[in-house]
Amino acid sequence: MTGKTRKMFPGGNTANGFYSFFDYIIPNDVNRIFCLKGGPGVGKSSFMKKMAKEFTKMGYDVELHYCSSDPSSLDGVVIKGLNVVMIDATAPHTVDPKIPGAVDEILNFGEFWDVDKIEKNREEIASCNSDISECFQRAFRFLKSAEPIYMDADSKISKCIDSTKVSEITYEFIEKIFKDVGFSGKKSCVRHLFGSAITPVGYLDYSDSLFEGVKDIYYLKGDIGSGKTQFLRSLYTRAEQKGLDVEVYHFPLVVDKLQAVYIPELDIAVTTSQIFKEKEMIDLNTCIDEDKLSKYLNDVKFDKDLVDYLMNNAISNLKRAKANHDIIESYYVPAMDFDKIEVLKKQVIDRILKYKK
Repeated sequence: MTGKTRKMFPGGNTANGFYSFFDYIIPNDVNRIFCLKGGPGVGKSSFMKKMAKEFTKMGYDVELHYCSSDPSSLDGVVIKGLNVVMIDATAPHTVDPKIPGAVDEILNFGEFWDVDKIEKNREEIASCNSDISECFQRAFRFLKSAEPIYMDADSKISKCIDSTKVSEITYEFIEKIFKDVGFSGKKSCVRHLFGSAITPVGYLDYSDSLFEGVKDIYYLKGDIGSGKTQFLRSLYTRAEQKGLDVEVYHFPLVVDKLQAVYIPELDIAVTTSQIFKEKEMIDLNTCIDEDKLSKYLNDVKFDKDLVDYLMNNAISNLKRAKANHDIIESYYVPAMDFDKIEVLKKQVIDRILKYKK
């Protein structure tokens, strides 16, 4: 039986630059953490993809943590059941071993490259790196500019919300969900991640992969400022109080905003993703006073259009950064000894299987 695969983002391109939830990749009861080091194009992502494929074929569930700046590339892999993690430990998400040897270890892919070949292209590599830095700075400026415009729309719509009605809907839903759920007797583990990302190829939403097979999925409908984050925060806070593990998914532009909550032990997810708009709906738009909102409609539309414009410009710059990154990879790939990486893969698989119960 093939294992289940879930896709997510451990880091995001946000209004405050690159935002990392990388610490939440690693489970509390982790057996082994492999920190992969090395430059672009050295095979770290390909190595992790091959490892994930091998272990799903063995029947293990796997989490694939994708890179928001290159969604064809992996930043990490978690092999569930064996509690083993592989993680790209290079910038901007530098990770160093916390308990070297005992739990964590470095796999240095720099051992498999021909330094002389890479050195021949050092000026081109340095130039591309400089261009990449400029593209990211520009992208983040656009995202930073989009944040107050987004919050302007949020504030206008929130003025037109019946907050008592939002609280009532939230209370009734939470009471229904936790009606027969007692305290678990353990401390809750709350994971914070991104289910979507602003990437060089546009806005990507992996919610379909995240919640595939979940028994009860609710679609939380609501405009900007309608109380969705309040609803989701109340839901995961109650789960935490009950000692239940929770996954909390954040909005990549404004990280304080929430997009989804998943409670594995109850097999329940509540998400704002329109992928699930055909599921049972919780509609917070019913809490909006349309008469009050009418005087803000033009402003809100202008704000939303401007946010889209700024985000699209950010995406264009992320795309330029990715193009330069691809050029750098083209200098590293021919310098790599991938046969040695294949040998390493087989060695690591054997070592991971030691944790099989």
